[in-house]
Amino acid sequence: MRRLLVAVMVVGLLVPATAAGMTITQPSYSTGDWFEYDGWTAAVFAEYEAQMEDESEDFDHLSIVGEVPMRMTIEASESISLGGQSTNCRVSIIEHALNMTVHFTDGSTDYENDTMTINVTTMIEVWIPTGASAFEKRVETVFLENWFSGGGEDNYIETRMITEEVIERNGLWPSEINVGDEWDFSETISRTTTIEERINRALWNETDSGSENLARQVTWTAVEETNVSTGDANQGVTPTMLMEQQIVGESRTSMDWYHEEGYLVKTQHYVNGTLVLSATLSDYKYSAENVVATVVTDHGLPAPSLLAGIGVLALAAIRQSKSE
Repeated sequence: MRRLLVAVMVVGLLVPATAAGMTITQPSYSTGDWFEYDGWTAAVFAEYEAQMEDESEDFDHLSIVGEVPMRMTIEASESISLGGQSTNCRVSIIEHALNMTVHFTDGSTDYENDTMTINVTTMIEVWIPTGASAFEKRVETVFLENWFSGGGEDNYIETRMITEEVIERNGLWPSEINVGDEWDFSETISRTTTIEERINRALWNETDSGSENLARQVTWTAVEETNVSTGDANQGVTPTMLMEQQIVGESRTSMDWYHEEGYLVKTQHYVNGTLVLSATLSDYKYSAENVVATVVTDHGLPAPSLLAGIGVLALAAIRQSKSE
């Protein structure tokens, strides 16, 4: 997802690539293309289950009622203000929804059947300039609903967290990547977060907001070519290139497997060496797949780590409702 002339963006390609190996190029996305990934639900479920165990000694178990699989859809391009100027951007939207039931120990609550319903919906909008630019914009909206009946009334609590980030990089992606390539760049992230809540569809109340500027150094390594099992029941096999991302000084590491045309096939994220997310391409529509020749422009590979954050809300609303 990153672009800029190679001479500007690459700090160094430290190891030469083999001539016969795979070369990763930029995808030729079209409006309406989409990519669906299996694994996001498991990560969100595990995050909520762990938090419920920590927050409530009466928690028994969590069950899944329904889900909308994680899907990235390519939208029509649009111009937005980035870096103080109007910039034409390719737009992608990532969406996921998960409906769960929280089960508490029998008799420990005033809830009907000692259960509470949770629905969490995540939407991430990403703007990537179509020409040479050091900027990227992301807006993540996480919408949490939980409701329960008890004490002769129904309660419905909604929490909405909106995080907007503008990312500026001093080094961006090369237009082509081969096994053995290594590069790094620094990022400056301007982040604004707003949390709102309302109860029983009353007016929204802003409970928290804040802005911060972050700086970090990111390193990337094109590790190896490898096959990944994809599709329903992992019946397909897709040749990919594995790339490792490391944020210097942090405990987070990402492993991303890319198709030769540059779209993401599989991703894994680790925190302190523990796997917290593993997602694999299960279905997709890519209009350029059957095109014989693909034009590679100078603005680099499009979306490393599109699943860079699980985006799970803190369970403050659940804790509040449990104590009432």
